[in-house]
Amino acid sequence: MLLLLLLLLLLLLLLLLLLLLLLLLLLLLLLLLLLLLLLLLLLLLLLLPLLLLLLLLQLLLLLLLLLLLLLLLLLLLVLLLLVLLPPPPPPSPCLLLLLLLLLPLLLLLYHYYYYYYYHYYYYYYYYYYYYYYYFYYYFYYYYCYYFYYYYYYYYYYYYYYNYYYYYYYYYYYYYYYYYYYYYYYYTTTTTTIHSDKKRIHTMAATTTYSPYREACMFYKQPLFLWDFNHNCSCLSPTHIFRSPVMK
Repeated sequence: MLLLLLLLLLLLLLLLLLLLLLLLLLLLLLLLLLLLLLLLLLLLLLLLPLLLLLLLLQLLLLLLLLLLLLLLLLLLLVLLLLVLLPPPPPPSPCLLLLLLLLLPLLLLLYHYYYYYYYHYYYYYYYYYYYYYYYFYYYFYYYYCYYFYYYYYYYYYYYYYYNYYYYYYYYYYYYYYYYYYYYYYYYTTTTTTIHSDKKRIHTMAATTTYSPYREACMFYKQPLFLWDFNHNCSCLSPTHIFRSPVMK
């Protein structure tokens, strides 16, 4: 009996397991179906604009075809009417004469209208072209002016600083030669300074080791005008720094 009961229990358990497996399979199938449905919906959503566009194009083509057919039908009707109906009566001679007289006038008016019309447009574009032409050249010269303005402004500052460079350069040389002169003056004299002054001056201007010999960069003149013989012609701008003449 116990064995039978155990067997029954085992069978029941197996059945339950089978049922559970079946349920799981069903759930999986449902999930797969849902995924497929979602994919289809997404595809439809993506393809819907394209489908709508295609439908609209087809409708437009159909409308164009219908319009063409209607135009053809109208042409056929007009041709049939021209063929089947009798011709209209001729106009009166007065009307014909009036039309013949008005025709040259109409042609002249037409000609003058187009003549002035096209001339108006010609002058319009002509002035438009010159407007842009002068506008372009105005800006061209404007920027050129500013370019050259800043260009010369730059050179002005360049020469300005160059001038000051040479100014301080010669100022430095002025003090250099000035102290050099006094160096020679005070080191080459003895107790008879006042009596030997003229000899020292000539020595400083003529000796091989003199700082005055060809010291000036301009015309190879002495840099500072000591004016020993009163005939110095140095054109250096540094002449404003010359020392007083020693006699």
